[in-house]
Amino acid sequence: MRRVTAVRTGALLLGVAALAWAVLWSIGPYQDTVPFHYARLCPGGIPTPAGDADGCVAQETGTLTGRHSYVESIDDGSGGVSNVTHYVLAFRRASGTVQSREVSASLYDSARPGENVELRTWRGGVVRLDVGDWYERYDPSQEWVLGYTALAGWTGLGLILWVWFGDGTFRQLFGPVGLRAFGWVHSGFWTLAFAHYFLTGRRGTTDCLVATGVWLFIIAIGVFCVRWGWDDCPGSASLALTTRARRGKGPRER
Repeated sequence: MRRVTAVRTGALLLGVAALAWAVLWSIGPYQDTVPFHYARLCPGGIPTPAGDADGCVAQETGTLTGRHSYVESIDDGSGGVSNVTHYVLAFRRASGTVQSREVSASLYDSARPGENVELRTWRGGVVRLDVGDWYERYDPSQEWVLGYTALAGWTGLGLILWVWFGDGTFRQLFGPVGLRAFGWVHSGFWTLAFAHYFLTGRRGTTDCLVATGVWLFIIAIGVFCVRWGWDDCPGSASLALTTRARRGKGPRER
């Protein structure tokens, strides 16, 4: 009994900490990322105080100062190595600062040092780079943070729910060969991916229906992984069942 209590207490503390950390650290990146995907160009391309408040995308003209490429060798997991070529352009912005961004091979081949480069910026960061007929888009600098914080929050929520509905054993927490933990995290990852898909752009009806169908299929797999073998663990009654029993609404033991 003491072990079950210790496991539940530890899981609860971890879950609450993860959820609180996720909420606190998501506020800034969320406010920076989501409005960007619905923002319009600033009037005349130049941000004004009113434009900044409205969250508009500014434009400026820079100059290409150089370019280079490099090859990265990546282990493919089966003993082999695959080589990936990265293409990078360096440019001077209107403020005089020199920055660089990775671009596609086509844009890289068409770019020449000394040429003008048209830039679109969001709150000071470059989100689009145009050279001739080619362009490259970039996410706001803090967008990647949302993925980590959201997944941490989802994991924390899972721990809190398990403390309430689980039997207090590691076996039930992780499930057969870790399948339960995998199902929960896998469902969370794809839920967050589809939430990002819907929140970061205007989608057509067909796109929304197809994406929703795929998401429901993935969630069904996750539910199966979470539920499979749930009642096979010989642990203590869950806190939910215990609470119901004390209120006279259900059996104390399963």
